[in-house]
Formats: sequence, C-alpha cells, structure tokens
Amino acid sequence: MFGKSHQAATQLLEKRIGYRFKKKAFLEAALTHPSYRYENPEAPSDNQRLEFLGDSVLGLLAADRLTEKYADADEGELTQMKSALASGAALAQAAAILDLGASLQMGRGEATNGGAERESNLEDALEALIGAIWLDGGLKPARKFFEKHIFQTLEPAAPGLFNPKGTLQEYAQKNGLSIPEYRIVDESGPDHARRFTVEVTVSTFGFVGEGASRREAEKHAAEKAVQSLI
Repeated sequence: MFGKSHQAATQLLEKRIGYRFKKKAFLEAALTHPSYRYENPEAPSDNQRLEFLGDSVLGLLAADRLTEKYADADEGELTQMKSALASGAALAQAAAILDLGASLQMGRGEATNGGAERESNLEDALEALIGAIWLDGGLKPARKFFEKHIFQTLEPAAPGLFNPKGTLQEYAQKNGLSIPEYRIVDESGPDHARRFTVEVTVSTFGFVGEGASRREAEKHAAEKAVQSLI
C-alpha cells in the first residue's frame, strides 16, 4: 500500500483525470514501476500487466474514434493515425500534461536517475492507467478518459504526429532552416532488444528520440522537434 503522502498524490491525480477508482488496488498497481517492486518485494504488483491490457484498450478506442471522425480515410491512413496517437512520444506527452510522473512509485535508483520524466516510464504508466480504468469501470469511463486526456490533447497536432519527419522537413524548408539531419548518438542492449538514441538537428535546435530501431528513434526525435517548433 502507498504511504499517506503518496495516497494524497493519487487523490489529486484522480481529480485531474476525472475518475475516482472504486478499487484503489487497480490505481496503485498502475502507478507502481517495476523498480519499486524489485526493491520492495512485499509490494503486491506493478504496472506491467496493466500496461499490456491498456495497450490493447488504447488501440480499440483509437480505432473506434478515428474511424468515426475520419469517415473518408482509407485503411492505410487510419493505421498511420492510430500508430501516431499510440506512439511512445505522443503518450508520454499526454502523460506529462497530466503530471503522471509525480504520482509514480519507483525504486530509489530509478527515481534518482530521472525516472519520473523518462518517456518510456510515462508511456507505460499511461497505458497502465487506461487498463486500470477499464478493469475498474469498464468501457464508458475508459472511453471518456481517452477522449479527454489523449485524443483531444494529441489530435490537434495530428499532422505532426502522423508524419513527423515529413512535417519537420516541410517546416524547415518554409522557414529557411537547414534540412533536418539525423545521427545516432547511442546504441545499446542485446541483439534481440536493441535500443537506439537519435538526435535530429534543425539549424541550431537539437532534439533526441529513442526507439527499438533507428527508424523509430528518428520518428520520435522528429515528433519532439515538431511539438517544440511548430
């Protein structure tokens, strides 16, 4: 169970998201990073299983909403839009707006190393939160949360999210900036689970993205550039 100070933080989070959990254990699990459970074996669970569920719930809600709003879009366009809404950078952005990192329970090492702002942690926590809402309240509150805190937050930036590299290049050309240049700044992990860190430079601006491939990392870097510059 969370301490009193953390319980207060979760209560504030419930107010921000507009949903009060009937079963607090779902919320506690969604906000528990695996590093906390590793350091505290007595913790009943972490957010990995809820993240798995939330990823599927998010996919369903995104497909339903995009099909409704973009009635003339073909399958390929809808797939691209759905991928953009569910991308790591997009979900981390939505999670940051909710200040989700402040409510995460993490191990000391993860917390000390900036885990509350880490994109992957924010993405995982947001997906876990969606999964927790689904289990606690079902489709209706999960859809309401998605609409207010993900779709309405991210969809206005749709052009940049759906094709960030193309949007960034077009912006640079129109504003007389240098063509975006991408370079790998770090590559780590075993062969079956590589992690790439790429920096995109536009004029004097630099933005960093991470991913399981160079292409994915470039996309995430471009998303950050678009969100900042446009």
